[in-house]
This record gives sequence, C-alpha cells and structure tokens, in this order.
Amino acid sequence: MATVSQILTEATRAIDFRYPTGTVFESAAVSAEFFRAKLSGLEREVFAVAFLNNQHQLMAYEELFKGSIASTELHPREVARAALRHNAAAVIMSHNHPSFSTEPSRADEQITVRLKKALELIGVRVIDHIVVAGNDAISMAERGLV
Repeated sequence: MATVSQILTEATRAIDFRYPTGTVFESAAVSAEFFRAKLSGLEREVFAVAFLNNQHQLMAYEELFKGSIASTELHPREVARAALRHNAAAVIMSHNHPSFSTEPSRADEQITVRLKKALELIGVRVIDHIVVAGNDAISMAERGLV
C-alpha cells in the first residue's frame, strides 16, 4: 500500500500534468479550477501566484506565503520580486480560506489593491485574485474587486 506521502506526491504530479507550463488562463473559470486543485484542502492559509506571459500562458507557479488558520502576512515587495524573477507580464493571485467561506474579507480587498498598485509600477498586470474555500472558488475580478 502507498503511504500518505506517496499519495500526496502523486496527486501533485497529476495536478502539474494537467496544468503544464504553457497552460492558457483564458477565463476566471480556468483560474478557479487551477487554484482549487492547488489550494483546496490545506489546513492553513497559503498565498500563491501564477506567473503568466503576455498571452496569459503559465510560466511558473509559486506558493509565496504561508500563514495561520485565519490569515497570512503578505509582502508586496516579495510578490514583485518573484514576478521580476519569472519575467512575468501578468499574474493571477490566489489564497485559500480554511474556514470554507468564499467571501473575500476587507483585508483581501485591501491587499489586492496594494499588490495591483505595486505590480503596476514594474509593468506587471494583475488579472485576478481567486479565493479558494474547500471545493469552491470565486474570482474577485468577476466581482469587480480587481
């Protein structure tokens, strides 16, 4: 029988196989599906970013910050640094809510604005911010919050 660690490793490989480098993020639905596969079921908040080229193709994915069961401390400088390292033209950000609430908090809205402003200074577009809660996910861009 496979160990839990082996099962999780194979699940990660399956997700990476389904969303290889070059995957096109053509809609909020694709973004939500991608981040739901990456972040659902985590016990602590994780803030992750998909780094995209000008055609919105996936160049890299990184989980930049890990927090507690209720929050994660984000640093716009580190997000900008990662975007420059990947030579990204655009990003889609995401984080999970272990509470299973898909509603973006006021803090979620505020950090999205701060990150958008910081990334605009270096010519990186923020396409969306996806909130994952269990098997559900919402697009803050579809709600007019990006």
